[in-house]
Amino acid sequence: MLISLQRLLPWMLLALWMPLSATAQTQSPGTAALNLRLVPLRVGLSDNQPKNTPLEQTPIAKEAAKVGLDLAAPPHPLVAAACRDGRMFYLFYKGTEEAFGERAWMLQRIRKTERTWLSADGPPEEKVTYLVEAFKTIGGTLKGSDQHFGSFALRDAQRREVIKEYEIGFGEIEGLATGAAWPFDLKRPFHMLQDYAPDAALYDQVKFTQARNWRLSVSFARDGAWSVVSPELGLNLPKSLPEPEHSSPKIDPASRSIVLLPGQGLATLTLGQTTVEDALKVLGKALEDVPAGTGGRNVSFAGGLTCNFDGQGKLNTLFTRSSFGGQAGKGLRHGQTRDEVRKLAGAPLSGADQDATWTYHGLLVKFDATDVVARFVVMRN
Repeated sequence: MLISLQRLLPWMLLALWMPLSATAQTQSPGTAALNLRLVPLRVGLSDNQPKNTPLEQTPIAKEAAKVGLDLAAPPHPLVAAACRDGRMFYLFYKGTEEAFGERAWMLQRIRKTERTWLSADGPPEEKVTYLVEAFKTIGGTLKGSDQHFGSFALRDAQRREVIKEYEIGFGEIEGLATGAAWPFDLKRPFHMLQDYAPDAALYDQVKFTQARNWRLSVSFARDGAWSVVSPELGLNLPKSLPEPEHSSPKIDPASRSIVLLPGQGLATLTLGQTTVEDALKVLGKALEDVPAGTGGRNVSFAGGLTCNFDGQGKLNTLFTRSSFGGQAGKGLRHGQTRDEVRKLAGAPLSGADQDATWTYHGLLVKFDATDVVARFVVMRN
């Protein structure tokens, strides 16, 4: 019998997504590649952990403990996996980075094939199911990391195998998921259109305009052999682990000379005054222009910058993406620790020591779960 807690719904926290080498598989002409990224476990766990619930009391931590893994101190920063006493467990998180399209959301569909060998020589039992889900995006990233988690029992079987074939990208489902704006509950960054089920009708209705494929294969056997493999994400466990240094963000060279001005924007862009047309003249061609909130727009540019315009078409806020290599006021940069931020900018106007956001005059500094700067938001004083 399969015991699988496949995912916890993402919560509305922004995370810093880190690059690993991956090659686009399916892509529309004239569009940018959809880059998939492994998210550090600490960030993913923070994104998905219910409020007021200690990590050790969450279902995923309890499943990890069954194979001897402590998620509070995982042996690797990007993935946790082990097999013990006939039970297989794996956990990692993914996101996207600099993945721009015609919508403020993405679809993902999955074809899952489960095979169980009850005897060493006989044919396997096979089961195929389909899942379809949607994610909000912001500035080319998923608005909350996507959790990939399995806890499987071998029981009386000799061997088990789970193969998941993923396709993620920009597209629609006629009559159900259409338009440039998020078509579901505005308060939620994730929507399950169909959980794993044998009916492929909805899966087949997904029409992508820009997408990429990736694959995950998990197997384990009575002799203790096991594997977790995803070539696109650099996973080949237990033979090799993804290199932690590959999780460093890829910085856009165009961003290194940019200096954000708290309370204003940039030297050539002013909050409350600059229009979309003004921004295009200064920052160049938009990478993405999609709806945001009620009547607003998020327009992303090279240099790791995304401009939010209000319903009147005026620059409301300006925020950075993980590719930003410039600085905010007083020399603040992505990747700095809380101590470094405090030393440069002083004590925040609001935000306790471990809060995800510190507020300064005209500037929000957002930290990820590894306690380094992941994003700046320039706002009006």
